[in-house]
Amino acid sequence: MIRIGVAEENTSTTFTIEGKLTGQSAIELERCWQEAVAAEPMRAIVVNLAAVAYVDPECRALLARMRRDGVKLVPTGCLMKVIVDQIEAEVTNDQARL
Repeated sequence: MIRIGVAEENTSTTFTIEGKLTGQSAIELERCWQEAVAAEPMRAIVVNLAAVAYVDPECRALLARMRRDGVKLVPTGCLMKVIVDQIEAEVTNDQARL
């Protein structure tokens, strides 16, 4: 089960994720992300992963795609920090190739 909290601030939209990011979660998170981008394309998006206990490969790929698109990923805890660090390294390597 997943819970996605949405907070609109002056210059950004923050999604706070709670639970396990698996299969159906990817669909829901992507829907929320795409709706936020469609509503205000220039607004910054932040994904707070503070309460995420597990990320499957499909959701990890979604987080990487979101990061490549400019979304800021905010980890808390060892597991999320490792995953976000790996995604940041991939994004940096991709940008270096361009």
